[in-house]
Amino acid sequence: MKFYTGAAKAARSYLEKDHSRADDYYLAEGSGLADRFEATPARVVGRGPMDGDTYERWVAGYDVDTGAAKGRLLPDGGKRKPVRFVEVIVNGPKTWSLAAALHPEVGAAYDAAQARAAREVIGWVAQHGTTRVGPKGRQVQVPVESLEAAAIRHYTSRAGDPHRHLHLQFNARVFAQAKW
Repeated sequence: MKFYTGAAKAARSYLEKDHSRADDYYLAEGSGLADRFEATPARVVGRGPMDGDTYERWVAGYDVDTGAAKGRLLPDGGKRKPVRFVEVIVNGPKTWSLAAALHPEVGAAYDAAQARAAREVIGWVAQHGTTRVGPKGRQVQVPVESLEAAAIRHYTSRAGDPHRHLHLQFNARVFAQAKW
C-alpha cells in the first residue's frame, strides 16, 4: 500500500512519462489513462475513462463532472502535504503474465479476472472504510458513505517485460456525514 502525498501534476506526469509506449503500457483498451469508479457500501459503479487532464483534477480533489472542490483543499507546495490517494496493486504470478502474452484467450481471461478483483477490492473498501470528521482535537471516526477509485492497467513492467497488473488508487477525498 502506498500513500501518495505529492502534487496532482506529478502523479499525472509519473503515469505519462513513458508516453511513447502508451499503447503498450497504459490502460483500458486505449480509452484513457485511468478508469474511474464510484462506490458506496451497497455498490460499485464504473464512471468511465479519465484522460490526463481529468486524472490530474481527480488527484487534486475536484469533482471531475462538476469541477467543484471536494471539501476544503490544501494547495500543492504548502507546509502540510495532504494524502491525495492510497494505492494498492492487483496482480498475480509472473507466469500468468507470460501465458497471457503468449495466448490472447488467456490474456483476455486474466484481464477480466483482474478487473473483477479490482471491483471486489473497491467494494470491500467502500463497505469497511472510515474517515475522521470534526474539528481538530475533537475528531471522530465515521463510516465512508461514498468514495472514488481509479484503476490504471499496465501490461508490462517499466522494464518492458510482460507483467499485467492494475494500480488501484483510492482518492483520499471521501463523502461522509453528507459532505466531502
